[in-house]
Amino acid sequence: MDKMKYDILIIGAGTAGMSCAITAAQRGLKVGVIEKSNYYGGALHWSGGHMSAGGTRLQKEKGIEDSVEKHLEDIYRINNKSGDLHLIEKATSEAPKTIEWLDEIGMEWAAECPRIIYGHVAYDTARTVYGPEKAMSIYKVLAPLWDAQVEEGNIECHFENTFIGLNKSEDRFDTVLCSTSKGECYYKGKHIVITSGGYGSNPAYFQQKHPNIPLVSSCYPAATADGHVILEKQGATFRFGEYHLPSLGGMEEVPGNGRCDFNRAWAMVLTSIYRNPRDIYVNANGERFIAEDEVNPETREKTTMQQPNWCFWVIFDETALTSNDENGNHNPIIIGRTVAEMKAEAEKENAMFMANSIGELANKTGLPAISLQNTIEKYNGMVETKHDPDFGRTYLEDPIKKAPFYALKVHASVLVTFGGIKVDKELRILDANDHPMPGLYAAGEVLGLGATSGSSFCSGMAITPALGFGRLLGKTL
Repeated sequence: MDKMKYDILIIGAGTAGMSCAITAAQRGLKVGVIEKSNYYGGALHWSGGHMSAGGTRLQKEKGIEDSVEKHLEDIYRINNKSGDLHLIEKATSEAPKTIEWLDEIGMEWAAECPRIIYGHVAYDTARTVYGPEKAMSIYKVLAPLWDAQVEEGNIECHFENTFIGLNKSEDRFDTVLCSTSKGECYYKGKHIVITSGGYGSNPAYFQQKHPNIPLVSSCYPAATADGHVILEKQGATFRFGEYHLPSLGGMEEVPGNGRCDFNRAWAMVLTSIYRNPRDIYVNANGERFIAEDEVNPETREKTTMQQPNWCFWVIFDETALTSNDENGNHNPIIIGRTVAEMKAEAEKENAMFMANSIGELANKTGLPAISLQNTIEKYNGMVETKHDPDFGRTYLEDPIKKAPFYALKVHASVLVTFGGIKVDKELRILDANDHPMPGLYAAGEVLGLGATSGSSFCSGMAITPALGFGRLLGKTL
């Protein structure tokens, strides 16, 4: 069936796709959007929504001096000037304009913002911002703009259409093939913008790009590499997979299914900034491998990557489970869980286990009993002497002595994928010879976090560029 030809045809109605479609439609262009789900918003329904920019209104109102240049300098300090420098510079330049745009359309900001986030290597300036409802705060200001353009007929969104192919006319890509419940169909566009997301929910593709790296994913379920696969078949280049870096804390609520949920079940092991450790970490050999009070998230991540299966066990006792911290707060190992909820989790014996002895705990977890017992006894001695000769841990306040004992299995998990499709500084998709593929552009996680953040997690350098680059394409195509 022949479909209408659009000025801009966008694959994916997520963060970048929505900002692109809204901006283009407001110019009066005819915009088509292909979305495999039956709703729009993509990972905005899933994400933490962290953004960052230098020199924003929010910073000025709190007396924080910052600029695009300082933001860029800070990114390069954190990532050792890696990634696509053209895109990083474009992203940081667009970032304050993106925040200003969100301001103008009524974005509500969390009261504590801007702030420094320590879950990754931290900026030296408070420039991370987000809404009180995480990324849904962004969704809530974009949705009325989207709906208005749909009502005016400037945006047509084709839901439950799965992107399966591209075709050319006269050496320019202008046709998108889709699969639907009624069969295959196609749509035409003068410009085609791929905003189809990442690949962290496609285990086969992930293993193809990252052989021998275990995948426990908290990525948006629809991040299944659709755009990557099709673009690579057409000659596009995949890059920055070597930058892959996991986040620590994911719990497999269904053992072995390769899935975790940052918003539901996550351990506070990203850094010790937010929680001093009342526990120890042991690997599959029942041995400690790091100072549990290590502050640097990247050191923790890379050390965990050296352990078997990129996972470890947090071991603690009843006192640690029930005690408050030095500030009088419970501050549990599982973010947001009460003591009763964690005991209930342990009774399930999926990610967390409870036992009346260390031997029983070893039996339930599969950890070597003698090694685990020796590790705990040695650690308890360190608590008495206030000295850790093995790893230099300095916070040594909580021996592991009071039954029941607990073990929580946490994984080096995937929140976002670093590899992605190569584009030039104009966001044109490039082939293997670095030539633009006529008619094709990309924005969002399909570019890979490595493109806009380099080899490290730089706070806000996923969503902010997705919004900013989507708007840029919507303004200029």
